Amino acid sequence: MPCAKGVFKVLSEQEKRYLSYLDVEKLHVYFKNIASFHRRSDGKGEGDARAYIREELDRLGIAVSESASKGLLAFGGAGRVEVLSPDPREIPAKAWNFSAPALAVSGAAVVLERADFPAGVLDHLSGERGTKRDLEGRVALSRFVSPQAVLNAQSRGAVGFVICWDTGGEKQIHHSGVAMWWGTPMPEESLWSPAIPVLAVNRDDGNLLIDRAKQGRTVLSLSCESVETVADVPLLEAFLPSTTDDPHFLLVGAHLDSKHFGATDNATGAAIALSLAAALGALPERRWGVRICWWSGHEFGKYTGSSNYVRDRFEEMDRHCVAYSNIDMPGMRGASDFGKITAGPDLFALAERTVADLTGQKGTASPRVRSWDQSFQNLGISPFFIWTSALPPDSPDRTGSGAMPWWWHTEADTAEFCDPQTLETDARLYMTGLLRLLAEGGLDVVSLGNAVAGRLRELEAVLPESIDPKPLREALQKAVGRWDANARRFETTLRAARLLNRVHYAARDAYLQDWGDVGDFVPGLSEAARILQRDGLSERQKVIVHNYAKTQWNRLNLLVRELAGLTREKFKI
Repeated sequence: MPCAKGVFKVLSEQEKRYLSYLDVEKLHVYFKNIASFHRRSDGKGEGDARAYIREELDRLGIAVSESASKGLLAFGGAGRVEVLSPDPREIPAKAWNFSAPALAVSGAAVVLERADFPAGVLDHLSGERGTKRDLEGRVALSRFVSPQAVLNAQSRGAVGFVICWDTGGEKQIHHSGVAMWWGTPMPEESLWSPAIPVLAVNRDDGNLLIDRAKQGRTVLSLSCESVETVADVPLLEAFLPSTTDDPHFLLVGAHLDSKHFGATDNATGAAIALSLAAALGALPERRWGVRICWWSGHEFGKYTGSSNYVRDRFEEMDRHCVAYSNIDMPGMRGASDFGKITAGPDLFALAERTVADLTGQKGTASPRVRSWDQSFQNLGISPFFIWTSALPPDSPDRTGSGAMPWWWHTEADTAEFCDPQTLETDARLYMTGLLRLLAEGGLDVVSLGNAVAGRLRELEAVLPESIDPKPLREALQKAVGRWDANARRFETTLRAARLLNRVHYAARDAYLQDWGDVGDFVPGLSEAARILQRDGLSERQKVIVHNYAKTQWNRLNLLVRELAGLTREKFKI
């Protein structure tokens, strides 16, 4: 259970006093009110929830602003899969966001597995184009889905894609999206929207469709509603200024939009954000400012709100933002696991200590996380909690191939699935972590540098000799080895963390957004290494991926050179 008895004894008296500013009774009120609104992006319910939060911030005397920026939103809607033959029947379905609309698009069903699709975006973009039409006129059925899987099936001639949910006995149909880009697409990425309908069915109906397709010829007809539109993506932002006039600030964010009522995804997170604004606003001193944002365009865009935020405040974020804390899906029923520490290496020790002090649990570092409004990785802003509580691996509530609960992205995500005690623990974790970050400051550049160097060393063993990361690693280790945080101005430390994070988390430049897939740390070289190790690559794919890896090496070279320059030492790479 969260918050084991006696764990609070490790908190300092000041921490206990400041933690008492967190009003947990109000937290539950905030949650119930926000969860009462149906919060589709840019809709009335989301607007009413935003007005409710704004009213409370005004009552608390907290400076707040509302703004909007244009973005692409997509609203997949109701759909159906009709079995035309044999044994006709109709199966309910939902179109995923960025699906193409459809009216009775038909074709014979074919079952595809994960191995039938590109493993990542780079595989898809570098693969053979237009030469394989083995799915001409067919409807793809698969328990696996990704944007690149849909686009691959489309390029092979498929007229539709049906997601057959892979686990869980729930009757509900999960509704998500299939965008391969991040935020608002760049011009070349705008061509990546699916041109075929993409519908989801629940596991039982999916199993029926797959069984029939495997037994013989099965003809399906797909129909669905799906709209993509240019819209104003609203933003609500609270400002808690530094009491020392320091320009640096911590950024905290939680998405307000939701699929349906979204009680645990993410009324709980929006409520914690509001409670943190009240508690942190009451502090007698803050060495840095704190900004708290309620994002839109998360569920119905591709993290459009947070992506537009960093785009529109690029210079200010680069110069002054210290870290980003994301609050998503806290307080779920059964979420007793706090041990996956979602903080960067430079803030891991602080986050790990906070989790241990408040829950009694020991933590391990999370693998690289891309989604979850991590729109700040390319800029190099350090993550400090991407989430806190999670369902344990053996939870009966898990569904799909990840850690989501069976009510995720369905009409069933209502207030009954919030556990009040877990919600309070999550709120205290964020509050204590932010208090400690404000009090202790500092970013552990050495630990971050060592983490990057460790991944580069792993890549040395798998990349071809023409793309050798060893010189990069050695130069980086020399720079980090000369690092003395006590002798550095904070601005220099922040710059070093920026550069290292851009190597650690991102494959594209600071002013862009990486694709929306997940790979290992040092993702550009890591994805190239994964592909170049495979047998059976065409000469075309080899030359494309090799070129990509070389350009990644050049990009990292520039970043490591700049890092070395911060130590006033010159290294030849």
